[in-house]
Amino acid sequence: MDYPLIPSAILLQVLLFISWSMLLYGAALSIASVLPRLVRWARFWQAWLAAAFVPLLPISFDQAETLIPEQLRRAFGDSANSLSNHVSAAVRQIDNQPDISLLLWGVCAVLCVGSGYGLLRFGLGLLKVQQFIKQAAPLRDFTGFDLAQRQEIKAKNIGVFTTNQAVSPLVFGFFRVQMLLPESVFSMPPQQRFLLIEHELTHIRRQDPKAVILFRLCASVLWFNPFIKYFEQRFLQSMELNCDMEVVAAFPQEKLHYAQALIASLKLSKNSLDSGLMTNFSGPRFQKQDFEDRIKATMSARLNKQYGMSYQLFLIFLFSLSVAFAVVAKPILPQYLFEPNDNDGKIPVANARVSSGYDVINSFRGPKPHQGIDLAAAKGTDVVASFSGKVLIADDVTLHRNYGKVVLIEHEGQVQSLYAHLDSFAVKSGQTIFAGQKLGTVGETGRATGPHLHFEILEQGKRADPNLYLNFTN
Repeated sequence: MDYPLIPSAILLQVLLFISWSMLLYGAALSIASVLPRLVRWARFWQAWLAAAFVPLLPISFDQAETLIPEQLRRAFGDSANSLSNHVSAAVRQIDNQPDISLLLWGVCAVLCVGSGYGLLRFGLGLLKVQQFIKQAAPLRDFTGFDLAQRQEIKAKNIGVFTTNQAVSPLVFGFFRVQMLLPESVFSMPPQQRFLLIEHELTHIRRQDPKAVILFRLCASVLWFNPFIKYFEQRFLQSMELNCDMEVVAAFPQEKLHYAQALIASLKLSKNSLDSGLMTNFSGPRFQKQDFEDRIKATMSARLNKQYGMSYQLFLIFLFSLSVAFAVVAKPILPQYLFEPNDNDGKIPVANARVSSGYDVINSFRGPKPHQGIDLAAAKGTDVVASFSGKVLIADDVTLHRNYGKVVLIEHEGQVQSLYAHLDSFAVKSGQTIFAGQKLGTVGETGRATGPHLHFEILEQGKRADPNLYLNFTN
């Protein structure tokens, strides 16, 4: 493993992840202006969170293989190192700039330390909530519950606890769900108490406690991506609103009592316990506007409709579209820097001696004419790109082993340039580079008699005389 190249690969992936999340954020705002009800659906934000992770997956429709000429695939008449071994995601970084490398390692260290700290806080938050619930008293008398509610609690093995703390009713747990109710709940009118407990049971039916924990874990570890935090906050708002809507839809005649229960719970809840790990009927994470929206929703018959099949299908369509776009765009995103080829090409190795010309036949290669130009130079001499373009290959496994470490660049006009026998890389596959930019150093990897650069030009998939493109006589 080329350890000096690790930080650049990590940071590139992080930037891609944040950029894609920002696009999803913008898309959500656009959708909100057209279909505001859709973005008030908790499932929408769950799908958006899942879509945000697509750029981190090792998948793409990289077109490098289809652009590699057949002559290079069959070079030397040996397919032992076929394109199936091509590592399209092989990352290479400039290896002769220690200051930049140190800076990149420092940034990576900050990211890792921050993620570790976030994970630690997440774990401590779990312990804190669990400890708080353990200090509460298990509920023994369920006379304040409806018969159907008691049966559901027993069937799902839900732990119910009460506390004298002024907290909001909450549900917590991933594998075994626990419900915590403040003692003030049992002093509420029966209708309000029934609706409040029904609200918490609805969370459990919807699997909301699990989703809350997963969102908090993602936001804690991925602290450097502010859009994940935004998705989490919108999910929590939508989750409570959707739960309100489901309860009121099931008991439409109790709308007024439900709104009163929400207001009463808000007044009684003064504890600031909030780790973002549980559902809160009226927790401190919500703003005044959130409660106003929920109260309006409970009193509005129009908003109490369930999200039907049409909404579900449309959400699946949006999710699939975003995933497909991310996968297709992943290998294309770096090309935003692309510029047309320079009119004047660059000699790949400055002040080098032409040790073997194009179409030359010698005993080393047998009767087969030389398919490129060899430029002899000291090992470690810089090799630069002759023209601007996109790097298709930057490894020593895609093409035949005789090439050694090789870089293949795609240029405009179906022209490609190949640089073989390199000692090191300064570019990665998929990267867009410019004429004169360093892409590696001279070496003698592969089948070589000494340090030199083997340089080829291919036009429309066929080898061409490099002298037609560059002046090697000066």
